[in-house]
Amino acid sequence: MIRPNLRPAAMVLAILMISSNAGAQQPEKRDGTEPTTLNPGKSSGILTDRLTKSQLKAWRSIIEIVLAKDGEGRPIHPKLHALYQQAEASGQVIFVELTTQSSSYGSLGWSKVEPRAEGSSKGIVVLRLNLGLIGQARVSERNQRADGFIPFKGLGTKERYAEVLGHELTHAVLLLLDAHYLGLYRERKAKVYSSSPDSQSIDSLTSLIEGPAEGAEQEIWRELRKCRGTKSDQSLPCRND
Repeated sequence: MIRPNLRPAAMVLAILMISSNAGAQQPEKRDGTEPTTLNPGKSSGILTDRLTKSQLKAWRSIIEIVLAKDGEGRPIHPKLHALYQQAEASGQVIFVELTTQSSSYGSLGWSKVEPRAEGSSKGIVVLRLNLGLIGQARVSERNQRADGFIPFKGLGTKERYAEVLGHELTHAVLLLLDAHYLGLYRERKAKVYSSSPDSQSIDSLTSLIEGPAEGAEQEIWRELRKCRGTKSDQSLPCRND
């Protein structure tokens, strides 16, 4: 899983849910609050049916960043915006879950494939963000990737959420729309669950699975950082502390 004490972006086991700590996690208790949704009756794309009212408020604040546009109507964060629109138009199902669990062994975010409902042709992916851990994740050279990228560097809290969302949306879209990518996911999952001794093969599959998401995340970080570093017009939603 993504472990903040190792690195704050998905890497080794990010989308396979094989950690016993992560596997034991359950959706946050709703405390009697009925789940709600941004678009009642919507049956495909990004669905918020599993969010409580308080979680939906947090989700809206993230989507404000995703959908932000400049004075001429152009997306302020083109890569992030495009990923979101691709997920929305996929014709498949992406359930969003949010949590604030603070276990140091939890994950910042993950995406996993769920079984299809009987008789349904739609693929289903669950995308979860742990807002608590994302906000607390350490930003330091210890978490620097091989290419020099340090996730979250220079970003505010909500911008961090957007960065992780972009990473997980990449996983979700590829799992639903790219048969080859889904095959890699299933192959790696089978090897891990069978306790395969072929660690080199597992590492290779992990790199192939994580590569696109890490590349997208870094591009989105640049968009977020550029906006934060250069925008002086505070009427536009560039700063989101």
